[in-house]
Amino acid sequence: MAMKVGVSDLCHLVIPVVLSLLLSSHYFAKADNEIGKPLIIKTCTQTKFPDVCTSVLESDPRSSSANLTGLSRIGLELTATKVNETTAEAYKLLINATEYYQWSMRSACFYEYNSSVHQIYKGLEYFDQRKYHKANEVVFLVNGDIHTCSTRDVPELTGTNTLLSKFTADLQTILHQLH
Repeated sequence: MAMKVGVSDLCHLVIPVVLSLLLSSHYFAKADNEIGKPLIIKTCTQTKFPDVCTSVLESDPRSSSANLTGLSRIGLELTATKVNETTAEAYKLLINATEYYQWSMRSACFYEYNSSVHQIYKGLEYFDQRKYHKANEVVFLVNGDIHTCSTRDVPELTGTNTLLSKFTADLQTILHQLH
């Protein structure tokens, strides 16, 4: 038994499907093009430490006009800057140590941060080559270095270690969205 389908019946079936596809693709395109504070909030709510993520990304004025790729790059750059600053601070602590135990703890932190400087710049290179998974691996290693320093008895670096540890964990989540 053959079924007769007229042109108007076909239009009633096809038009809603086509409209649905067009509207949903417009919605997804709009979401992909989201920038600024709404994107920062949307992105950071998916991380483990959303307040840290939001605070760090909003501290850079470029974030207000960045897309997800831009936010990721800014996050890497902010991490590189903070790692460089902390390496210099760890070095000053090291050379001003007054006893061996203090020197050995500070030496370990200096070593970890100094290692992270090279790594984070390698991560930026990977990022620029669109090797986001490799950049993410680098951030994972940097996070490990920071964690190692945080297990040392260097109270002067506790605040920085905590902030960087949380932000690099969040940055891994953000970078994961790119690949």
